[in-house]
Amino acid sequence: MKHLTHASADPGREVREFDAIVVGSGTCGATIARELSRAGKRVLLLERGGNAPLKETLGGIVAIADTVKLGAGGLSTVRALTAGGSTALYFGVATEPPLDLFRTHGIELADELAAVRAELPMGQLPDTLLSPQACRLREGAVALGHDWRKHEMLVDVSRCASGYAYEAKWKARRYVEDAVHDGATLVTHATVERIVVDGTRAVGVVYRERRSPIQRVVREARARKVVLAAGELASPQMVRECGIRDVGARGFYCHPGYALYGVVPGMRGTDGFVGSMGCVLGESGDGIELGDANVARALHRPMMLGGLHWRHLRAFPETLGIGVKVSDAPGGQLRADGHFHKRFGRDDQLKLDKGRQAAVAVLRAAGAKHIVDFGLTSAGRVGGLLRIGEHVDARLETRLRDLHVCDGSVLPDEMRGTPTLTLVCLARYAARHLLAAL
Repeated sequence: MKHLTHASADPGREVREFDAIVVGSGTCGATIARELSRAGKRVLLLERGGNAPLKETLGGIVAIADTVKLGAGGLSTVRALTAGGSTALYFGVATEPPLDLFRTHGIELADELAAVRAELPMGQLPDTLLSPQACRLREGAVALGHDWRKHEMLVDVSRCASGYAYEAKWKARRYVEDAVHDGATLVTHATVERIVVDGTRAVGVVYRERRSPIQRVVREARARKVVLAAGELASPQMVRECGIRDVGARGFYCHPGYALYGVVPGMRGTDGFVGSMGCVLGESGDGIELGDANVARALHRPMMLGGLHWRHLRAFPETLGIGVKVSDAPGGQLRADGHFHKRFGRDDQLKLDKGRQAAVAVLRAAGAKHIVDFGLTSAGRVGGLLRIGEHVDARLETRLRDLHVCDGSVLPDEMRGTPTLTLVCLARYAARHLLAAL
């Protein structure tokens, strides 16, 4: 996939005109498209994935999950290629944006946060919606003196009359649907091939639309504003291929972690909201987090099968899971071919080992036996490749005029926690500035 600069339009190709083109329909792209469409702007929303109904089943997840390798040793992260992006796969945890941190970058999100809180279902889960596994994990953590707390969740508890419900978690697809209702043009199975540039301005995109397994159609669209919201794995590469060559000059971070599972004889586990509780380890600011990692029944068996953990394979009700996540230092590189590569330094490895030891202790305190470790194979969000004040300004516009970036790739390095709520706020902020310029 190339995003060449200084490209001229194909004279024989029909070119459609819009006020704004938004590349990516995840949390930020969906929010921006909704806000602009509500204001009567003509919006083209391009999504690489499809728009099939979302299902929390093995087949439903396999159909949209895209695994991206981050380096040696099997480390990878997973994104969702579908309308609404990775909120189709996330846990629903809502970490409040660090307002003071964004203010240091000239970005004020307080009003956006207030508006989002007034609109979206958000809060800690009542005890009645905590699974037996979550409660048992809390007991073990508290017994060891950890400050184990409930997290705020983007969950509509009114839709949980029978307990856990995948449908109760807020998803960005709802904003995509709002945008289309208000006039936005959504094109799925669309891969951007290049950003069209005229001098020092971005003026459009050329994209390839997949009509069928064998049919591809190349299209071109022009707009006054082009917004990259393709996600932390794709947007930095697009920006770099537009001529901004210092993208990723200091490497990236990826919040690596472990998942560990044990068997608690006699426990009667059920499906529950993963990540609903957890803690930051210690008071030293090491950036080590522990949390609930009890996946849904539909995913338990294939996960254990993939890890060759036979004892746990058919023991979903008795399996107790805990996750470890650490804040790693920036390093590694985004290579010219778009591939990521990173190795962890000694300090990062010490954090991972410390977190793993603490997680094992919590599982044992909760009564778990036969503890297994999936190893360092999973990572959280990738960041640090694009920087506010360096690659984008306080309006999230790049050095290439009228090309904006709004997604996880521009979040400050110091920010920790699940980014979904922050991204909704940041996208509303970006939309406000875009509307002022349109």
